[in-house]
Amino acid sequence: MTDKKRRSRSTGGGLGLPMLLFIIFLILKLTHVIDWSWWWVTAPLWIAVGLGILFLLFIGFVLFLAVIGIASQSSRMVTGIKGWFLKQEEDMKED
Repeated sequence: MTDKKRRSRSTGGGLGLPMLLFIIFLILKLTHVIDWSWWWVTAPLWIAVGLGILFLLFIGFVLFLAVIGIASQSSRMVTGIKGWFLKQEEDMKED
């Protein structure tokens, strides 16, 4: 297998910065190098989760606003489409 094929197969993955920081803080806590609360040792994990949740809430809010915007304009669109179909039906009846 060529080197190029091996690189394209790799998924990347890895630990990520929050997990790496957590592991470092955990080792330092368990070896008594730092005397932090467990809240601070696990902070990289729950801060990352909190930021992820905030990001998803922001995206959801933007999508919600987009749907509201589409719904408020759709009344005009729906009226126009209904009018077009009614006109088509009247034209067909006249023929």
